[in-house]
Amino acid sequence: MRRFGLATAIAVVLGLMLAPAAGATFHLIKVREVYLGSAVAPESKYVELQMYASGQNLVQGHTLRTYNASGGAIATSTFAADVANGASQSTILIATQQAAEQFGVTPDATLPEAAKLLASGGAACWEGLDCVTWGSFDGSLPSPAGSPVPSPPDGMALGRTISRGCAAALDSADDTDSAMADFGPVAPTPRPNSLAPTEPGCGSGGASVGGPGGSEGHGHGTPQTTLRRKPPKRTTDRTPSFRFGADEARVRFQCKLDKAAFKACRSPFTTKRLSFGAHLFKVRAVDSGGRADPSPASYGFRVIRKRG
Repeated sequence: MRRFGLATAIAVVLGLMLAPAAGATFHLIKVREVYLGSAVAPESKYVELQMYASGQNLVQGHTLRTYNASGGAIATSTFAADVANGASQSTILIATQQAAEQFGVTPDATLPEAAKLLASGGAACWEGLDCVTWGSFDGSLPSPAGSPVPSPPDGMALGRTISRGCAAALDSADDTDSAMADFGPVAPTPRPNSLAPTEPGCGSGGASVGGPGGSEGHGHGTPQTTLRRKPPKRTTDRTPSFRFGADEARVRFQCKLDKAAFKACRSPFTTKRLSFGAHLFKVRAVDSGGRADPSPASYGFRVIRKRG
């Protein structure tokens, strides 16, 4: 019996020593940003992942999958090796060659052109752990994603809002399983794993390194405002309307026209009856902490008389 007990104990110890790395070494990662290309560079696409705990860099053999609007799998990108930087808030970039050239970055894995990432609708999933959907997506996925977020304006990316947990760092609370609530349009800022996190720390009670610009995108620290619909540069409409949004979900907006002061407004915003001539519209997002976008979205246009 003693021999049997000793042999069993040795077998257990050896089994533990030879066991594969714990699943958490790639589990605490979220999709942080998705770029669907633009009219001038339609094949420039990428997906950026981000760790919200240290030691999540053992990604060898794990995959990013892309899907079409009906939920059909399109392509798989599998990591051939682990990435080097495993600090909390580190990013991992999967990109097409065109995106690498456009943004001057070296991706950590290749996103095949066959992956598509169509702006009209689709999805991207890190393993079966985290998915984001956009546009006309209407299918099932290995991880819940809720309602799809609207496709971003041309040349913009979809970025995750990180306002719910630590306001300076990506963490698990920033995933509500609803793409509509979690993502919004941001300027594309791909960051490969070779670049160490530079975001401010979260302070006590938060992640050890901090996250990209709090809830406002990569390193901004304040909300970023985007004009989504506007009148033509020359318009006969004397009461034009504007639609706008921000890269985080819970913000308020302030608008101004010409030399007037900023005032609270909502999207869509319709101006008062304007005089003929040049006008300048500006809008800025203000977050729950009272921080306003320091570079408001602005648009200059001219109201002209109807001919005939």
